[in-house]
Amino acid sequence: MSKNPYPRLFSEITLHTMTLKNRVVMPPMCTNYATIGGAVTDRLIGYYTARARGGVGLINVEFAYVHPAGKVFDHMLGIYDDRLIPGLKRLSDSVHQGGAKIIIQIAHGGRRVHSDTTGLTPVAPSPIPRLNGETPKELSREEIEDLLQAFILAARRAKKAGFDGVMIHMAHGYLLQQFLSPFSNARTDRYGGDLEGRSRFPLEVVREVRREVGGDYPLTCRICGDEFLKGGFDLSQSIGLAKMLEANGANALEVSAGTHETGQVITAPPYYPMGFLSPLSEAIKKEVSIPVGVVGRIHTPELAEEILRQGKADLIAVGRGLIADPDWPRKAREGRPEAICPCISCNQGCGDRMYFQQDISCTVNPSVGRETTFPVESARKKKKVLILGGGPAGLEAARVAAMRGHEVHLYEKEKELGGQLNIASVPPAKKEIQNFKEFLIREVRGLPVKVMHRKLDASALKKMAPDWVVVAVGGKPQGMEGPGFHDPKVISAWDVLSGKKETGKRVVIIGGGQVGLETAHFLLQEEKEITVLEMLKRAGQDMSPRARKMILEKLIQGGAEILTEAKALSVEKGDVVFERAGLRERFRGADSIVIAVGTAPQEEGIAGLGRSRIPVRRIGDALVPRKIFDAVHEGYQVGIEI
Repeated sequence: MSKNPYPRLFSEITLHTMTLKNRVVMPPMCTNYATIGGAVTDRLIGYYTARARGGVGLINVEFAYVHPAGKVFDHMLGIYDDRLIPGLKRLSDSVHQGGAKIIIQIAHGGRRVHSDTTGLTPVAPSPIPRLNGETPKELSREEIEDLLQAFILAARRAKKAGFDGVMIHMAHGYLLQQFLSPFSNARTDRYGGDLEGRSRFPLEVVREVRREVGGDYPLTCRICGDEFLKGGFDLSQSIGLAKMLEANGANALEVSAGTHETGQVITAPPYYPMGFLSPLSEAIKKEVSIPVGVVGRIHTPELAEEILRQGKADLIAVGRGLIADPDWPRKAREGRPEAICPCISCNQGCGDRMYFQQDISCTVNPSVGRETTFPVESARKKKKVLILGGGPAGLEAARVAAMRGHEVHLYEKEKELGGQLNIASVPPAKKEIQNFKEFLIREVRGLPVKVMHRKLDASALKKMAPDWVVVAVGGKPQGMEGPGFHDPKVISAWDVLSGKKETGKRVVIIGGGQVGLETAHFLLQEEKEITVLEMLKRAGQDMSPRARKMILEKLIQGGAEILTEAKALSVEKGDVVFERAGLRERFRGADSIVIAVGTAPQEEGIAGLGRSRIPVRRIGDALVPRKIFDAVHEGYQVGIEI
């Protein structure tokens, strides 16, 4: 591929007085890497510096709370006190040394705050609780003035700490968006009512921050293009806000979407199309003259270049893609897009962990947050490493061990590498898993890894005499106990997704976890009639909350019936007998019965391996069946430790 294949993406752009070397922007994404008091840590610096060295033009540092009552997550970054300035200065200096510009986002959580986190009652424009949240206290005029001062002081600290600019957060259901949205602002004073009233406080923040930092200091705003919520803030209002922000001193806008009640839009699962928010940025860009950026599942440089070519945005915010691969910009600039580790939009490592007050990680990039503590370095002593199994755990172990200089032999009994990634990528909207599988295979093929597609027996093991054995043979479908489950109608979800077996028209799926629901979604595309039996109170309990919400909507819209607290007992003459609410029921006329009740560890099949003197490590589903996240992380970890 020719040099600089993405000329628009890798062209300079000026934001007020700041020139960026390219249009690739890292949007603000919370990490939970700060101290409990909001101070910068070495871990936070290592994380951002790795992205700076990877070639990004601008880093927008995550939400930094301007007041102790505005903190949403336990280890959120703070900018509410002068004592935090030295740590923030270390962060900005390190990112500058890495070659990127850096802006910090200042914000307040409003009704998204919980008293368990702050010890304080949440505050908001109106006493309207967020979804599953506490009822906040309505802010008085005096308290609004106090918060205005908090934003002003935060901007002063940002400038003193060496940041190249400041971003004011007006999106994602936090305080300033709460003022803007008619869904969360029911005030009848000058801070409520029509768009002019609801915009008053956010515009006061912009004007006063501009006055504080001076006319030559870049000031940007992150805005919500649409809350996608009935009675909420929509595109027409966002366009009106954008015009007012430009008139009041904003130098650039970044368009996102969604609010707390529509969180699936903020960190969108793969059911949303790539670049799905670009129509919002396009509409806003037509109405303002300042640069407009856009976020929303922009995972490839090809798509980024196309959005710029079509004039839908001036800046491309690559969020989870830069978590997955900090070198995304450099690899794209060098014309090596296939070398970019692809984000699979699973949210398992980033969004879901934040949701549960944990620090972020990444399913496909286990080094996230460990850039300085667990780097891939050359091994002091080179060893012969035998890896059994070519699924995600085995491939990642082989990749890391080979990068460290070990002699790696990978045995996979199937004709194709990838293990369960081969079936996980089959359901609708799961193509990114296929992309990740292909990335891992390319990486392994490009390294001195000897790949054999056959089983290894005890005699061959003895002859090879490895220094280490890594067992990554994966899992197998869990069967059902009870009468009749050997009926010819009974097949596994794995066989359905792999194409080994077909189903009839009327299908009963036993098991409503992720595999069962995704199999149901797959079969709906083939116009099958689906009934799902799930023994727990809720289907999809093992799924990302955002993905769960969307797949259940799609199944219901497609006509699937989902019965919870329904325990399958037996198959009698082709009928499924199950118990629900203490009563026995019978599903008649099923053409196929698909089992999706979990996974069991697969045996490696080598006699005496556990009794040998060779160090043996079991990883992934061969140890305990779990998620792709666990398989990849354990593969990385064993590759580092050998």
